[in-house]
Amino acid sequence: MGGNVEPLPVSVTATPAGDPEPVRLRATNVLVEAKLHPPAPPAGTIVRPRLLDPLLARDTPPVVAVIAGPGYGKTTLLAQWAARAAAGTAWLTIDDLDNDPSVLVSHLDAALDACTSTGRSNGAASDRRGSRGRRPGIVPFLERLHALRRPITFLFDDVHRLAGPSALDALAVLVDHLPVGVRVAIAARREPALPLARWRADRRLRDVGEAELALDEAETAAVAGAAGWSLDAEAVRTLLERTEGWAVAAYLAALAHDRNGQDASAADLTGRDRFIASYLRSEIRAGLAPEDADLLARTSVLESVTAEAAVALGDDESAALRLRAIARRGVLVHEVASSPVAYRYHNLLRQFLLEEMDRARPGATRELHAQAAAWYGSTGRPEIAVEHALLAGDHGSAAHHMTAALVETLSDGRAATVERWLSSLDDATYRAYPPLAALAGWTHLVAGRAEDADRMADVVEAAAFEGRCEDGARSFESHRAMLRAVMGRHGVADALANAEVAAAIEVDGPWRANALWLLGSLRWLAGDVAGAEATLEQAPEEPPTAMSANALTKRAAIRLRAGDWRAAEALVDESLGALRGSSWGPVVSSFFVHAVHARVAIARGDLATGRAELVRAQLVRPTASHAAPWLSVDALLELARAYLAASDPGGAQTALREAEAIIRVRPGLGVLVGELVDLRRRIGGAADALAGSSTLTSAELRVLPLLPTYLSFQDIADRLGISRNTVKTHAMSIYGKLWASSRGEAVERAVELGLLEPYPGLDGVRRAGSDRLEGEEAG
Repeated sequence: MGGNVEPLPVSVTATPAGDPEPVRLRATNVLVEAKLHPPAPPAGTIVRPRLLDPLLARDTPPVVAVIAGPGYGKTTLLAQWAARAAAGTAWLTIDDLDNDPSVLVSHLDAALDACTSTGRSNGAASDRRGSRGRRPGIVPFLERLHALRRPITFLFDDVHRLAGPSALDALAVLVDHLPVGVRVAIAARREPALPLARWRADRRLRDVGEAELALDEAETAAVAGAAGWSLDAEAVRTLLERTEGWAVAAYLAALAHDRNGQDASAADLTGRDRFIASYLRSEIRAGLAPEDADLLARTSVLESVTAEAAVALGDDESAALRLRAIARRGVLVHEVASSPVAYRYHNLLRQFLLEEMDRARPGATRELHAQAAAWYGSTGRPEIAVEHALLAGDHGSAAHHMTAALVETLSDGRAATVERWLSSLDDATYRAYPPLAALAGWTHLVAGRAEDADRMADVVEAAAFEGRCEDGARSFESHRAMLRAVMGRHGVADALANAEVAAAIEVDGPWRANALWLLGSLRWLAGDVAGAEATLEQAPEEPPTAMSANALTKRAAIRLRAGDWRAAEALVDESLGALRGSSWGPVVSSFFVHAVHARVAIARGDLATGRAELVRAQLVRPTASHAAPWLSVDALLELARAYLAASDPGGAQTALREAEAIIRVRPGLGVLVGELVDLRRRIGGAADALAGSSTLTSAELRVLPLLPTYLSFQDIADRLGISRNTVKTHAMSIYGKLWASSRGEAVERAVELGLLEPYPGLDGVRRAGSDRLEGEEAG
């Protein structure tokens, strides 16, 4: 993932059993509960059997797309659908956070939990109870869905907010591989970038658009009647003509008449936006007390409004009670959660309130977002504070909140969220708050984004900072020293000196284990084996974390060199347990763990485990780069040894070639240079003709997970930021190394080898799609 490269889709990356857990939903994030249940319908909502009955019919296609502008009743239609089929519906309201595919899949899990268990979800359905032991990604979710063997309907609202390609891929994979009896309905303001045209062509999709959603005369009369407004036939036709069947316009007109006893000035208005604005303005001014109108305005910057948020942003202890009273009056404010109670404002109301505030006082909404960021930050929810700070345009505040939230967000598996955060800031912001630049450097280097890591390292080198580090590091100087130590841009001696500085500063706290791992590893790199082991023994934490897994694995590797296989095996098992306790994605440190584990397993005769660990290591191998040179080369050499132990000189040759490429950029890597020379001498020319899955290069491994999708070579090129010809070259090489003659065969072979996870069900459909793409890509 470098530069503009999108993270590999979670839908197709292999994650064998025993890998880290999926992203965890926190009980403190009350937004989750609000997303899992449809809003309660306001008083006077009419049921629309002409729309619902066909959707509930047995012969309706498995996918329904409800696409229309705001105010056409999309959410209401889906909510009524959920009410009619309550026992088997899973609801999810999409928001911007779902553009991280890990977050989206975790919310799918939570929605399914809420659907398949008794009672309402508490907003943490996929937390440490329900999801313990579940593998991350859309494929394991599909396996779970297929295993249920029961009819379920997924109702997704606000799907137009999905823009991230990987998140869209995950949703498309879900729809493409639905079990029999499972249906999906999506509601959106505009067509999302999903393969709707293909689903239409396959007769798997039913469209419901503005023409179908528009009210007819009977429904218009029913809306008016529900508000106590009795209309004759001519008046109904007049109201229908003025509102053009727009449901929200008829609803607001009926509310205004009920409260004012007259039709306001609708006859003099033209244009739907002015029509709605006029009624909303009339309702808020005439139907609400000034303090209630102000409360709605001040809280309209929030996706969901809880009691505590209403009090904090409304600046009034009675705000929660007043908000409940407003919701019961039916002014486009709906209750969406009960524990804790939460409300969501209709999109039209939110948009109107925000525009009115900025019209009356330019910049008001940014000030409210800034206030929300400060409140969420002060209440221990820095990840939500980041989002509001960015919307406020306050990048300085966002940087502080990011620093507090970044490590935990990464350990929750939300790498795409962190990448979005980091890319939203310019270098001036990093220079103003260099602790975040140091964290960004770590984030980039463990993910293999070498150029980005180097850029952040340059910022850190030029910075001076003596303030507080929000991530728990004891000083910025320690952060800089640790970054210098892992990147080794000035040789082993300089890296070791910086590791000594960091270990002396980080005497306790969350970065202690990391500092000691760096110091121990670099002492070993400089030839001090005894000093290295003594230091590394102090590094593990209780309970062990992903950071302490590095130290445990390095100790295991040192024991292997000493011939102490029993101790190495125990240390590797402990390090794997530490790694599984987090949800870190594919990072270079986990590459080292899997490579050493593969070597230990093969040596004790457990070839099945050894091969599985070789696959895991291979999938993470693209994260190795010159940004973390000694860690990357150490892992590649361990991988080469494991391949040799498994009688696979071709795989060993590939690992050595990538290690050599890194050493050409960072030549001063201590004892690793001699080890590389020794391994090269052992292999000799035995593997000059590279073939087999183990010889896939890092570039080819980046392309491989995209082959099972319906993306063309050009689509893949756009996704990875490379040319179509480069993608085709990599694909042809993959076919050859996997002994396949087509894209479909390559995918099947990769699944057999464990490089890709198999999609449950609909294998024939997938193969047909691959064959169709083969024809398109032949040229």
